[in-house]
Amino acid sequence: MNNIRVILIWFFFLFIISVFSTDLVTAEPVIILEIEDPAGDDYGPGTYIYPGHEAFSEEGLFDIRYFSILDLGEQYEFNFLFEKIIDPWHSKYGFSLPLIELYIGRKGMGSSELFREGANVSLDYQYLWSTMLKISGWWVRAYKPEDRMNREDDLWDVENNPADLKDVLVDVKENNIRVVIDKEVIGELKGSHIYILIGCYDPFGADNFRDISKAPSPWYFYDTSDKNMKYAPRVLDIILPDGMDQKEVLGDFEDGYPVITPVKIDSSSNSFTYLLFILLVLILLVIAFFIMNNKTPLSNNK
Repeated sequence: MNNIRVILIWFFFLFIISVFSTDLVTAEPVIILEIEDPAGDDYGPGTYIYPGHEAFSEEGLFDIRYFSILDLGEQYEFNFLFEKIIDPWHSKYGFSLPLIELYIGRKGMGSSELFREGANVSLDYQYLWSTMLKISGWWVRAYKPEDRMNREDDLWDVENNPADLKDVLVDVKENNIRVVIDKEVIGELKGSHIYILIGCYDPFGADNFRDISKAPSPWYFYDTSDKNMKYAPRVLDIILPDGMDQKEVLGDFEDGYPVITPVKIDSSSNSFTYLLFILLVLILLVIAFFIMNNKTPLSNNK
């Protein structure tokens, strides 16, 4: 009889632990990366001026202010908070102008070259990428380095592209673009690094980046410097590691494309939720031990 009682008690506590563990792990998203970016720096190397067309008449349209990644369990949530989001061309997701590229990888695995020429920047050869996410107001696409050989997505078809992600959630609220993607598309992010590039979407531009001009233009960004434009970046805003200056990084293009350094994601990223779960398990095990020995932590032996 005592043995049956012990077994039932153990089953009860194992059930409680499993219920609480599922609850605790999935109840709250876990922030694995969040970064704030300075305001008013969507000018590339500091010398770019918006195109003259009325669609670009407001300020802050490419100025990313905050970026975060949340672990939702089976999915990742990416948040891109801009100074201002408008939709002059009535896109599918509610933002016509920003073009977002994320190059994600782990040290020693993947490629150091851009997926396609367009952004006019170089990636740090020490930090390779294995997945690239490309996000516009009409689609979200995922690429691997080996997909460079597939030229089907060069066809001008915004509705049907082999790289399009079908099971993706994109919504815009209060100048924040929220993108939720299955983990299997990206892989484990803890311990990885990520390049965050913001450009202006142009369906006819090189790799969908709007170009830079040496003269004022209704459709192109105008560079006010006297530098040679051969290696001028088409990136308007970036998120860099602490201590790095965007003007210095993107302004270094006289002899070659500017080299971008990625942001690192801590491999030990954790949350109070998991610590609470471990503590709960230990408490339940202690209680179970005392119950099985016909005593409680507060009982007195006489």
